[in-house]
Amino acid sequence: MTTISWKSIEHEWAVECSDGETIGKVFRVVGDENTDIFDGIAFTHHGGAFVFHNYADRPHYVAAEQVASIDPGVVRLSITSSEAADLPVHDPPESAQIEPEDAGKVERVETWFEHKTGHDRTE
Repeated sequence: MTTISWKSIEHEWAVECSDGETIGKVFRVVGDENTDIFDGIAFTHHGGAFVFHNYADRPHYVAAEQVASIDPGVVRLSITSSEAADLPVHDPPESAQIEPEDAGKVERVETWFEHKTGHDRTE
């Protein structure tokens, strides 16, 4: 078993418990790539279309301390499937994008683009 970097985890990878049961698929990786801090993952039980996550299958949160290994295509947990049943629902923190009052449409679109791509074009 080869453990790879948390930054390699992709959406829809399998989430497997220590008892071998696959309990879901990765929905989101929680962490800060800029400071290399891995907080954990959010997973859903069925994977699939995003539209159902807020209603039928809300993502649940697994802390980084409960991740035993990361291998291509699978995140293995150090907890059993019965322990995983009690994991909390993942509620991502709110973030705000504050624009100056005099910012025009062009500036707002540039800021939105920079936020989405992660590229700061400020000189």
